[in-house]
Amino acid sequence: MASLSKAAVIWTVVAAGVLSIIGCEPGESSSPPKTAYEAPRDPAKGFAASHADTRDSETAAGPEEAVVYEGLVAGKNTILGTNKIKYRILILREVDEQTAVNGKQRDLEQLAIASNGAWYEVSRKEFDLVRRGQRVKVVSTNEQLDMRPPVRAAQTVDILQEPEEPLHFKFLDDVITGTVRSLDANQRRIELDISAWVNRDKKGAIEDIGHVIRVNIDEETVLRDEQERKLKLSFIKTGDKLNVVPAGGSYRYDRDGGQQPLRADRIIRLEQTRKEKLRRLIAQGPGGIHTVLMDQAGSDASEQWDELAAQVPGALYGGYSAIEYREGDAVDYKLELGLDRLPTYLVFDREDMLFRTESVQELQRWFNLRASEQR
Repeated sequence: MASLSKAAVIWTVVAAGVLSIIGCEPGESSSPPKTAYEAPRDPAKGFAASHADTRDSETAAGPEEAVVYEGLVAGKNTILGTNKIKYRILILREVDEQTAVNGKQRDLEQLAIASNGAWYEVSRKEFDLVRRGQRVKVVSTNEQLDMRPPVRAAQTVDILQEPEEPLHFKFLDDVITGTVRSLDANQRRIELDISAWVNRDKKGAIEDIGHVIRVNIDEETVLRDEQERKLKLSFIKTGDKLNVVPAGGSYRYDRDGGQQPLRADRIIRLEQTRKEKLRRLIAQGPGGIHTVLMDQAGSDASEQWDELAAQVPGALYGGYSAIEYREGDAVDYKLELGLDRLPTYLVFDREDMLFRTESVQELQRWFNLRASEQR
């Protein structure tokens, strides 16, 4: 596993409509753990904290006693300290891998409160090594830095098991896969972004061109979800991922945009992973960082945009986007990311959200501290 890489500056501007954490049962691991970070030796005892016993030992008497907790990584974030960035990972035991990887921020934090999970402050090195869904063992003191949900300082973090790799989604030539860009219920027509489907067989660099088609839905069109339950057209929302079986069983895309609307024989609404839901937010370019200004749909973000460009030029490293939040879309970013107020600034790497703030001054401090760590 590698930490975030440095790379060329990429400017990305996106203006259109558009974060999570948990663990599992304790037990012995069949494979030897990988140590992400070595605990400092106790000068009084002359040894590092033991990693032999992976059972939960949170019955330790006092704050100086070692506490061992095993669970799944269900979230990562950073907060600003006085003169440094604090790196935190959320570890939960009573949760499955699917929930740990794809759960919503507030749901996971509520589960942490209810099931003795906690955020753990770790080093930058540890933070860069761990990812959602990994089974880890953390050794910490019994002292809590915060209460709801608990926050503790980690002494060591061992990676015990990698998450199962999800099955790779396979595009089919005779089934069109896309994301709903807009929906006209009166005209019974969907605008479908099929860019990923169009580029399915391409290798290497892919030109940054969007491919959108119109799909007509008539009385004969069958609408289902992945469990084959019937859907009404009103259940389809902007941002939904769909499989569309064209009438006649085949379809040839004409990239000049002159083709007639496609009539659908069958439409299947697909479940989306959290990473798919956040695809417009996570970093895509070689810089490895993407800064997002999210505001209500219809708001004028030009003032915040100008302030960001003037005061936080580091935010442009890796790309910067303005994203509109719209209630009723398939992906509710407030729920996914645990956002309370808008507008807000969000910083993402290629996997997840790293930092959020409503203050451009705090964003500037975060980027300055992050840069100082890399010198």
